[in-house]
Amino acid sequence: MILFDSFLQKPKNVRFESQERKENLYFLLRRHPITNLGWMLFSILLIVFPLASMIYFTNAEIDTFKYLPSQYQLVLVILWYMLTMLYTFESFLIWYFNVYIITNKRVIDVDFRGFWGKRISEASLANIEDVTYETSKFFHIVFDYGSIFVQTAAEKTEFEFHSIPKPWLVHDKLTDLVEAYQRPRPQGQDMLKRSQSERYKNRTSK
Repeated sequence: MILFDSFLQKPKNVRFESQERKENLYFLLRRHPITNLGWMLFSILLIVFPLASMIYFTNAEIDTFKYLPSQYQLVLVILWYMLTMLYTFESFLIWYFNVYIITNKRVIDVDFRGFWGKRISEASLANIEDVTYETSKFFHIVFDYGSIFVQTAAEKTEFEFHSIPKPWLVHDKLTDLVEAYQRPRPQGQDMLKRSQSERYKNRTSK
C-alpha cells in the first residue's frame, strides 16, 4: 500500500507542501518498517500487563486492590489503556510523518515531533558537498536498510536520513542528481542556478 510505504521512488500523484513548479519528486522515504518493532512490542506489553497481573494475583489469592473501591479500579484500567493508545498512536505518527524528500532541486528533512510540532530543514543540491551511506549492523544487512549522511554548505551542515530502505540506491541516485545539478552550464543558466541556491540556502521552517 503506497500510503504506508517507507520507500517511494518517483511516486505518481504525490505532492508535498512546498513543492514548486518543475520540481520533480524522486524519493519520499521513511524509516524502515522493522524499526517500528520496538514500540510495537512495548505497546503489546502494555496491553497484556494489566490482564496478566490480574490473573497472577487471582491465582496467588492476593487481593492487591482490596482497599480500593471497584469503581476506582475500573477508572485506573481505563486510564491505563487510554495512555497506552495515546503512546501507540503517537509512535505511529512519528514514524509516518518523519519523512525524507529528494527532488531534482533539493533535499528536505521533515522532523516530526509527535504532538509537539515539527521541524523542516532543506538544502539546495547546489550546496551539497558530500554524500555517504552506512549499513554497519547485522539487521541493516539482513533487511537492507541504513543511514545516509549529506554534507552541505548551507546553515544546517549535515542532513541525516536514518534507517531508510535501500540506502545504496538512494545514495547513487542522489549523487547523480547533485553532479547533474552542479555541472557547469551556459552563463544564463548559471545565473539562474545561483539564484535558486540563494533561495534555498538558509531556508528552514518550524
